Order: sequence, then C-alpha cells, then structure tokens
Amino acid sequence: MAKVKQSKEVFAEINITPLTDVCLVLLVIFMVTATVLTSTGGLDVDTPKASNPQELPPKSVECAVTKDGNVFVDGQSVPISEVKNVLASKLNESPNVTVVINADADAAYRYVAAVMDASSLAGAKITMAVGRE
Repeated sequence: MAKVKQSKEVFAEINITPLTDVCLVLLVIFMVTATVLTSTGGLDVDTPKASNPQELPPKSVECAVTKDGNVFVDGQSVPISEVKNVLASKLNESPNVTVVINADADAAYRYVAAVMDASSLAGAKITMAVGRE
C-alpha cells in the first residue's frame, strides 16, 4: 500500500477582500452623513426663504439661533452673554472669517439682534443665511 504524503505546513493567509469592502461601504456612509451634518450644522433651524440667496463665504463661523433662543457657535451651545468672547477667540485664530448667522424664521428678533451685536463687537463681518424658495 502506498503512503499518501500529507503536508504539515500551516495555511496562514487571510483574505482581506470582505474587510476592504466593509471599510469602503462605511467610508461612503460617513462621507454622506458628514456632508449632511455639515450643511445643516446638525441643528433644526428653519431659515427664512429668499428668491435669490447668495453663496456663503468659504471661511465662515456659523452662529445658529433656534426658535427657542438657544445660540450655537459652530455646533456648540453658547450662552448669549458669551457669544462675543467665543467669536473674538475664533477671529484671533483666523482673522478673515465671516460670521454666518443662521437664524430660525420663528426666532425672536431680540436673540438675532443680540448675536448680530456680539458679532459686530467682536469685529466680525456678518452675513445672514437664508433658504431658497
């Protein structure tokens, strides 16, 4: 009877194709999610509509004012009394930045005016964000 020679080598190869596929799918999901969150700031702000809204400047700091009167600077909640200090520190980091005020259509004007005043006192250029009709 003939002996069958069995290989004693260990097969130590990992197939990484499925791992690569999963990583690429997750990358696409994160890219799409990040784009959506960046464009809205992750806040529920319903801006007033305009027939011909202007493009926002590329270098900008977003100040969102919700209908409840809460103020968010670049997505972080800031008390109205501290908006000037936060904007001044951001302007020290990058002086050619425009402050984009993204106020809810139902926000009380006093909150929007307070943010505009704080932005002006911090020395920022100001623009208002509006939606397209």
